[in-house]
Amino acid sequence: MDQNTAMTGEAPAYGDLLNCMHCGLCLPTCPTYQLSGRERSSPRGRIALMKGLADGRLEVSDLIGEELYYCLGCLACQTACPAGVPYGKMLESARTRLETDRTHRPGPWWRQLDRALRSAAKRLPFVMFEHLGLMRLMGRGLHLYERLGLRRLVHWVGLPGQLGDMERLLPSVPARLSSDVVAELTPAVGPRRGRVGILLGCAMDVLCSPENLATVKLLTRAGWEVAAPSAAGCCGALHAHAGDLPRAHALAKAVIAAFEAAEVDHVVLNSAGCGAAMKDYAEWLAHDPAWAARAAAFSAKVLDLSEFLDQYGLPAGLRPLNLTVTYHDACHLHHAQGVATPPREVLARIPGLRLIELTEANWCCGSAGIYNITHFAESVELLDRKMAHIAATGADVVVTGNPGCLLQLRFGIARHGLAMEAWHTADLVARATE
Repeated sequence: MDQNTAMTGEAPAYGDLLNCMHCGLCLPTCPTYQLSGRERSSPRGRIALMKGLADGRLEVSDLIGEELYYCLGCLACQTACPAGVPYGKMLESARTRLETDRTHRPGPWWRQLDRALRSAAKRLPFVMFEHLGLMRLMGRGLHLYERLGLRRLVHWVGLPGQLGDMERLLPSVPARLSSDVVAELTPAVGPRRGRVGILLGCAMDVLCSPENLATVKLLTRAGWEVAAPSAAGCCGALHAHAGDLPRAHALAKAVIAAFEAAEVDHVVLNSAGCGAAMKDYAEWLAHDPAWAARAAAFSAKVLDLSEFLDQYGLPAGLRPLNLTVTYHDACHLHHAQGVATPPREVLARIPGLRLIELTEANWCCGSAGIYNITHFAESVELLDRKMAHIAATGADVVVTGNPGCLLQLRFGIARHGLAMEAWHTADLVARATE
């Protein structure tokens, strides 16, 4: 049995493929299996496809590509797996191998040209994430789109079907983004306890600027000096999910270097997807002699905002918030980082707050990076399931710790006409410090 293939590029470790016992305990936790009922759309089904490729029994095909990208990457299966199979790492490696094969597969020139054009089209959105100037230019365009009344006009005219629904996913973008407002170094309020770094991010800066500002406000009021190095751009998470591990690793090195120069004690993340990736830098770069030790030291400093506040405390003198809230676990916080208790502990410390536990709190909302763009119909089906549980709580606010989830839940609230709001954890806690 050939444990390698003719394809170039990274691939799942063969030992990891063998560790899957095909016991089926992952099946009830897998959203795409529940949606489709297809064995190949389950975690163990996809692992069987990966093993077939590794054994040489299968060749890369459009069907295998569809299955690898039909997966949300929510990692609920990883939490459920009794054997500890690292499904997330395997999925990213398999997608990288798939993309490499698509680029280098031999064939007639017209097929190679078609593959090259498809690859370029798929990569185009990621250029925005890498080049922050373009991302921020898009943000200013979205601000003008709303400021000039074009959004109201579009809603009045109405866009057809799915296009209209997708337009409603867009948030209101302020005139000044968080990168325009937040200084490279913001002093602590009161006695200084140390220096923390935050990543303003690419999409987060444009789509969730108020949440970035709330994070800075919260940390400084807790006595921390906040560094937001402009040299730290995209973390590489979306590139890894999309099968471009080499580019993800290059972006990781730039982020590490930026925070090393900022000399921070901790790196605090308000985006679950970014935090999961940055905690994985140690593994991403473990085999790079020049970066392995630096990546390990960096990842050891990374904490989610809720973890940080749980460990080091909230600002003193919180005011009561007379609210009933429920909490949605972002997949890459709960399943990828294993952070479930700290957010609830932080919320429980706010006076007057009533926390109602959400049924299927750690079930994916359908956002999943850019899944709600690439697989909109499936993402809405998952969102509707999530919103039914949220509505049943009767909460005033649903809280989450990830920007993608936040935008998806706000879309769900509007879609279902619910009298409630969706807030980021940073925003809720910052309000209690006013």
